[in-house]
Amino acid sequence: MRGCRGSVVEEVDAIYCDVAQPEQAGLLADNADMFLKEGGGIMLAIKARSVDVTKEPSEIYRREINTLKSRGFEIVHVVHLEPFDKDHAMVVAQFKP
Repeated sequence: MRGCRGSVVEEVDAIYCDVAQPEQAGLLADNADMFLKEGGGIMLAIKARSVDVTKEPSEIYRREINTLKSRGFEIVHVVHLEPFDKDHAMVVAQFKP
């Protein structure tokens, strides 16, 4: 179900997500289903070691990006934030219904 018709909160053009938890891409996608306008954009900050310290950061990035793709997002850009933030990446994507 897309949109928040009848809600106090209007649909938004973009969502920024920086929660550093497992399944954070799924959390973002759930919120996008409710609040993001069609064609809207997202920015997802992935802190790989905060998500799962036992896995390689590349595996975490791949998993979160695949979740976004499976939920209807087109990945626009992925920026690895090293050397400023080790094992961090920023994903920019757009919802493509």
